[in-house]
Amino acid sequence: MFLNLKNEIMIKDTFDWYNGEIFEGRFILGFGLILIISSLLFYFFGSAPSAKALLIPLLVIGLFFAVTGITMVNSNSKKMAKVEQIFQEDNKAFVKTEIKRVEGFQYLYPLSIGVSAVSFIVALSLLYFSKSVNLQAIAMALIIFGAGFAFIDYFSKERATIYYEKLTHFKH
Repeated sequence: MFLNLKNEIMIKDTFDWYNGEIFEGRFILGFGLILIISSLLFYFFGSAPSAKALLIPLLVIGLFFAVTGITMVNSNSKKMAKVEQIFQEDNKAFVKTEIKRVEGFQYLYPLSIGVSAVSFIVALSLLYFSKSVNLQAIAMALIIFGAGFAFIDYFSKERATIYYEKLTHFKH
């Protein structure tokens, strides 16, 4: 009975992880779509050259986030469909694999902070030193990209930490 309860809790924690990843993917997709729509609105309804210059930079950043979101939703949905079966076949091996997987992407969190910091530094440099509306539009897109990246990883890291703790407690 205790083993079944422990297994049920672990599989629920795993589903919570994947549901969180799917939710985050949908959020990222939505953010990307908002950026794409915003780029079009700026271009077609903006009257200033700086508004028109935002088309390509916001479109690129929006497409990046939209594709990332779609990929996250699809890949995590596919994984989630197989999780319970894999867990039931060999729960110890499953947990071991999940621990390695979670440990394997931890390096991405400091890396994403670095990417965000570089985005901000380049953006501020472009805004300060450039008079070109196209370069300033790129700077605005880099600010949005850096902030979006940091915001997304803020929640992802927390979920990963919680899931990792649950995995390591199951192992013992």
